[in-house]
Amino acid sequence: MKSVIFARLSLAAAMAFALSSCTTTQAEFRKDPARVTKSALCRTFITNTDLAFTQDLTGELARRRIDPIECVNMVQQENQAAAAVVAVALVGTAIAVCANNDCGGGYYPNYPGNCQYEWQRDAAGNRCGRRSASSKPGGW
Repeated sequence: MKSVIFARLSLAAAMAFALSSCTTTQAEFRKDPARVTKSALCRTFITNTDLAFTQDLTGELARRRIDPIECVNMVQQENQAAAAVVAVALVGTAIAVCANNDCGGGYYPNYPGNCQYEWQRDAAGNRCGRRSASSKPGGW
C-alpha cells in the first residue's frame, strides 16, 4: 500500500515539475527557434522578463502565426489539466490512506446498542423495536 501512496505522490510531483520545466532557455531558442514546441514557446513568452528575449519570442510567435492571447489560454488550460491530475492523485492517496487506517467513520450518530431504527437489532441480537432512536420524540 505504501508503494501506491508513493507512486501517486510521485506522479503529482512529476506533473508539477513537468509544468515548471516546460520553458526554453535563450540559448536553446537562439540555436534553433523552430525546434521549440508551441507549449514551451508560449510558456516562455508568458514567464519571461527580459525585454530583448521577449522581442525574439514575439517574432517567433508571429512567424508561426500564434496569437499571444492563444498562448495565455493554452498555458491556463495546461495548468488546469495538470492541477486536476494532481488533485485526483492526492484525493486517491487520501482515500487509500483512510481505507487502510480506518479513519473518518460514518456521519450517523452513535446509538446505544446500534438502535437507530425499529427494524434493526442491537449488539445482543435483540430487535430494537420501540427502543430505537427513530421511535423517540424528535427522533430520526
